[in-house]
Amino acid sequence: MDIKKMIEVTEITEFDTELLVSKVNISIINLYKEKDIRVYIETLKDLLELAVHLKFDIVLKYFGAVPVVAKDERIQFQEIFKCLGTRKSNKDWFLNLFSLFLGVALVFGFDRSEIERNFYEKNSI
Repeated sequence: MDIKKMIEVTEITEFDTELLVSKVNISIINLYKEKDIRVYIETLKDLLELAVHLKFDIVLKYFGAVPVVAKDERIQFQEIFKCLGTRKSNKDWFLNLFSLFLGVALVFGFDRSEIERNFYEKNSI
């Protein structure tokens, strides 16, 4: 996936950090329940919006993020929620969260090219 290009087309619709984090948390819960590529894409959009808001977009654009994959989906999501839960005491929480989130696509067997194509279609690009 071309994260750099996806970030460039991401618009911030919410300016309150806690509301953005809450929105991401709800999206991740929905993704865990539904295991659907459309929910994954919506969650990706929310995460990219949060990245831009938190000024992590530069780091993601130029250094990227490598997917982190646990041995099963339960552990993958436990680690994701651990990142969200410890964000106040972990300065790298967002980068860890984003890497784990990218790993979800591999855990669920989602096709990266389909994710990218649908992301751009949903965002009218």
